[in-house]
Amino acid sequence: MEIVAAVASITQCLCGECCSSQSVSQQCSYLKRPKAAIKLLQQKAELLNAREADVRTKLDEEQMFRGMDPTAEVNLWLDKIQKMNRILASFEGEIQENKTCLCGCFPNYYNRLKLGKFVSKRIQEVDTLLEQSQFPGISLVNMLSEKGKTLPTTTLVGETAKIVLHRTWDYLMEINSEIIAIYGMGGVGKTSIIKEINNKLLAENTHFDHVIWVTASKDSNTEKLQKDIAKEIGLCFDDEDGETRRARKLFEALWRRRKFLLIIDDLWEAISLEEIGVPIRAGKLLISTRLLRVCRRMEAEREIEVDVLSPQEAWDLFKQKVGERVISSPRINDLAKKVAKECGGLPLALITVGRALRNENKIKYWQTALSELRNSTTSIEGMTNHVFARLRFSYDRLKDDVTRSCFLYCALYPEDHLIETEELINYWVWGGLFGKSGSLVDKMKMGEMVLNELTSTCMLEREGTTDYKYVKMHDLVRDMVIALTRENSTFMVKSGHGLRVPPMENDWPTDLERVSLMRNDLSSLCCEPNCPKLCTLLLQYNSFDKGILPSFFRHMPNLEVLDLSFTGIDHLPESVSHLESLHVLLLRSCWNLLCVPTLAKLKKLRVLDLTYTPIEQTPEGMDMLENLRHLGLSYTRVSSMSGSTFPLENYKFIESLSLIGLQLESSGGESSSLVDVLASCNTLVELELSFVCMRDFDRYITSGHWSLLENFKFLIGDPTSSVDTGKNSISFFGVDIYDTLGAVWLADKVNELAIRACPSITHLPAFITSSKLQHCRIQHCEQMEFVINVAEWSAFPELEWLEIDGLSKLSGFCNGIVRGGTLAGLEVLHIRACNSLTTLLPLELVKNLKNVVEIKIENCEKIEQVIEATEIIDVDIVLPALKILKLSCLPALKQISGGRMICDSLSSVEVYRCPGLTTLPFLVEITDEMINSLKEIRGGKRWWKAISRNHENATNRLHAVFEEVADDSFVGEDSEDDRSVCSDGSGSFPLSPR
Repeated sequence: MEIVAAVASITQCLCGECCSSQSVSQQCSYLKRPKAAIKLLQQKAELLNAREADVRTKLDEEQMFRGMDPTAEVNLWLDKIQKMNRILASFEGEIQENKTCLCGCFPNYYNRLKLGKFVSKRIQEVDTLLEQSQFPGISLVNMLSEKGKTLPTTTLVGETAKIVLHRTWDYLMEINSEIIAIYGMGGVGKTSIIKEINNKLLAENTHFDHVIWVTASKDSNTEKLQKDIAKEIGLCFDDEDGETRRARKLFEALWRRRKFLLIIDDLWEAISLEEIGVPIRAGKLLISTRLLRVCRRMEAEREIEVDVLSPQEAWDLFKQKVGERVISSPRINDLAKKVAKECGGLPLALITVGRALRNENKIKYWQTALSELRNSTTSIEGMTNHVFARLRFSYDRLKDDVTRSCFLYCALYPEDHLIETEELINYWVWGGLFGKSGSLVDKMKMGEMVLNELTSTCMLEREGTTDYKYVKMHDLVRDMVIALTRENSTFMVKSGHGLRVPPMENDWPTDLERVSLMRNDLSSLCCEPNCPKLCTLLLQYNSFDKGILPSFFRHMPNLEVLDLSFTGIDHLPESVSHLESLHVLLLRSCWNLLCVPTLAKLKKLRVLDLTYTPIEQTPEGMDMLENLRHLGLSYTRVSSMSGSTFPLENYKFIESLSLIGLQLESSGGESSSLVDVLASCNTLVELELSFVCMRDFDRYITSGHWSLLENFKFLIGDPTSSVDTGKNSISFFGVDIYDTLGAVWLADKVNELAIRACPSITHLPAFITSSKLQHCRIQHCEQMEFVINVAEWSAFPELEWLEIDGLSKLSGFCNGIVRGGTLAGLEVLHIRACNSLTTLLPLELVKNLKNVVEIKIENCEKIEQVIEATEIIDVDIVLPALKILKLSCLPALKQISGGRMICDSLSSVEVYRCPGLTTLPFLVEITDEMINSLKEIRGGKRWWKAISRNHENATNRLHAVFEEVADDSFVGEDSEDDRSVCSDGSGSFPLSPR
């Protein structure tokens, strides 16, 4: 049978192919020396693969060096090679197999013939590809490389965005700015701004040879960013390339390009440029992000915040989207302005709402939209999917549940409310958001960290000039939060709604956990809500002059935080005495409160604040509050206290005491004084206390107890009114500071110092100050001639705020040449009613004021110049951080300085009743930076005309920001209003900057 098969194979080889166009001799040639043919094909294939590798190497070099892409012909040739390799690989097994018949006695001639034909054909194809591989170098790539990609944009609206664009552009042109970061809340227009920059750079032939744009997606990581950047520059990674090899390839490609700008939009986490493979020294990086912390962790040299639009800019954008024809209707115009205001200047919201209401002329739809926006229940088309979705994503990306819970708490405040940061952190701590255990100091630090997180993510906005004592929640962010809380019905927020009728029982769902009715017009609470899960109830800033139902709190067994501060209640409901889970009871500034029911059952109470109430006795059951941590009795009518009447020893966990204004028993009394009791309390970390005289204060200082405190506020003397000073502060009122003050002194812990009407000092005594001093106020010290005595003055690198008021004999800021670095950290300087002063600041001191942000000088009758003149010509005075300059009621003032001033951050200038001031040194050679930063110049019409005569070019450019105010100082006749503004302010100057 094997012989028959062999004969059949030969017959098939010769006869089965008889119809072929090839001759028998050609077919028989395929049967000769098959191994030699296969070897020849392998050799040619190896040569072809080597030629392919050479071409790819040249292509990579062209791509890396010049960013050039291969031509279509080259790509076609490379594709054919890949196809050939696949064909050869698929036949490899069949080529190598030596099939036989007759148990190996005879070759299988049919298979040999078939494989021979295959090998011959492939050799011809490989020869063809080898001939085509002779590309001239210039024909490998397209001659024109792509500099970048133009992106679709929308027109930027308002000066806010344009200023950010100009600042960003200027920073990109700076040599030393390698990483520039733009940050702001979602929907504020960051992407639109950097798209404009991208397109503008592509339209110009200078600055950058390559502009690379990538968007960091929500789930971006190192690998994805590497591949996105590579795609934009035409770089290919191999499948087996790991992170390090990809980074090396990217680094080489970008390094050889030089002069590139990499733009990364919407970055959520800081990235390692080294791990990505970005050679930042060969180019620049521009990022946009919602998170300030990303800017910091990326080590950006320039950080630019994109703020919301101003009211006028917001209205212009809204009109554009709604349509002028609709807005022209007087009935709709007023509603439209209110709707636009509810969008809070957020461009995304203005565009979304504007488009939804475009050409809508029915008033009821406008009324509905306004109502929904005000009540955070919007069904306006696009708001949920476009606006709230973006804001919700920012909320979801907060780092943990604790941070998210703290953020939700902020929604309990009214819309547009300035939230005091210290109060907010106290709520978080007292509400148990940081847990039940742990020290007060540690929890306050945690609160500050959370607050920084929320502001750096733009979920909260900082408010204030330098101290940022307040934060604010954007209207739409608050709407988003309230919408979140409605999903599970655990919050009821009706704060700041102007309510006069209180919620009824059916308005209080049983699953409520937090309720805010603060800042309304409620006169009573007359129902009995059943809220077994309720843990926080905020009722502050209501009159409640008709009282609260005695049983109102009966069905709130889990209530932990109750705030009735700033209400007109004269007594607490009896049901408060049964709130056995209560941790926090806040009754601050209840102006009619005379009686507090027994607190004996409130054994879990940790915080009791009765500050600024007229109570005359401490509540019954105080001795049972064994878990009390904080007690506030400052400015009450509680009579003198001593260790026998004040059971401080019962409070084993007490951490914070506020007792300002309470009369302490004299040390000569029969019972131990409160000072002795305090000195024995080792758990205290916060203490606010007043002393009648320096002798009592010295006695406490000598005890050394103050060294245990983290925060303190001490008042010595007799202040005429309540004093609002910050933490770690000491205030002296009408006492002789030198009297009995011992060598042991807590100066190194003092951050804030106030001295008022102390007759013995002629300058600020060095022994009561420290290098850590941040705020200092000196008022009505009649013998004070200088602030700084150069013989004993330290540099005070951390002093940020200095106020001087009513020093009638003050003749100069210092009595000699100050040492270098003095007041280098000063940010705010206020001078008022110093009527012997002719020159305020010596030039040597001004050179140190690189961080000063605000200068206000008022009511100084003899001052002629702010900065002393110098004989040196062409001396420039540079105040790079100065933003606010106010000069008021300075009749003798002739000049600010003799030389030119450079103040590129200046945003507000106000000059009132300074008739001799007809030049401004920062307008001599005005810079573009100051033109962009200056938002307002306020002054009298005649004064501005005088300035215009001396600075015509500058005033022409600044005319739009000038605002005229009434000022008849050029006439010389004071109106009644003017005299009130320019009074000496005796006794009226605030004791605290905050």
